[in-house]
Amino acid sequence: MHLPRRISRRALLALVLTFTVPAVSVALTSSRPAPVYLAIGDSLSAGVQPDAHGHSRPTRQGYPEQLAARLRPRNPGLSVVHFGGGGTTNTLIDGAPGPHAPDPALVQAERYLRAHRDRVVLISVNIGDNDVGECVSAKRIDERCVRDQIADVTRNLPWIVRRLRAASGGHVRIVGLADYDQFWAYWLRGAAGRALALRSSAVVARLNAALVRTYRRAGAVAADAGPRFGVTASRPLVHLRGHGRVPRAVERVCTLTWACSRPPIGFNDHANARGYGVLADTMYTALRLAGALPGRPGRPGGTGP
Repeated sequence: MHLPRRISRRALLALVLTFTVPAVSVALTSSRPAPVYLAIGDSLSAGVQPDAHGHSRPTRQGYPEQLAARLRPRNPGLSVVHFGGGGTTNTLIDGAPGPHAPDPALVQAERYLRAHRDRVVLISVNIGDNDVGECVSAKRIDERCVRDQIADVTRNLPWIVRRLRAASGGHVRIVGLADYDQFWAYWLRGAAGRALALRSSAVVARLNAALVRTYRRAGAVAADAGPRFGVTASRPLVHLRGHGRVPRAVERVCTLTWACSRPPIGFNDHANARGYGVLADTMYTALRLAGALPGRPGRPGGTGP
């Protein structure tokens, strides 16, 4: 069954929260304080990928782990802690229902930041996809829903960034991610799918532009991976194995994500290890160009020049 992003990410929250506990405990029990990178967001921030049976699970191949590996020479001993997971929206308050549900991701992150202000050197945020993903199905795009959700994202993101910055003490670098359009995979489903894929590219381009603009206005570094995933690249046509010539955007999403998979995986909107690498490199490059890489060569911690 082909599921849109909002479903495939929402079902993962409890699993992601379980997955992240060891990373936090390792950082807390370290005999010598080491720098920490805090990643908050939806299931992409947990490196979720499908297994051979099509079940989506957190992995250690996500962009936070790959970005941390790039940053570790400047920040020896750098570890990653995760907050959020599947279904996280721009409010960062989604969670499992019931009286014993865990605190919202943002509250958990704030608590951790206040307790480890001397250790956290970087915060990354990726949200917005689940919000707009609710407006897109395999058959139609609800334009009114898209407008409302993008408006919500641009209204709530500055508030989220301010809360994270305040909890961290005001000195930690924050980088926000805009990512890709998994709905280009619908291009492979015939004429109706091609029409929807073209329309989705305009939607994701609008979302990404809003994310970039809002992150920058909030004082965060904006990392837009859309161009590297060919979000708007309906041309040129390139070869995709098993499908002939397709738009560059289709080749990119089929190569860098699981969205074009055959059963039992089927349509799965998560990046693969290579795609997560592209997201990590996009964030690293944005931080470098902004002069915001945390730490310095040969020196642990710090926020860079």
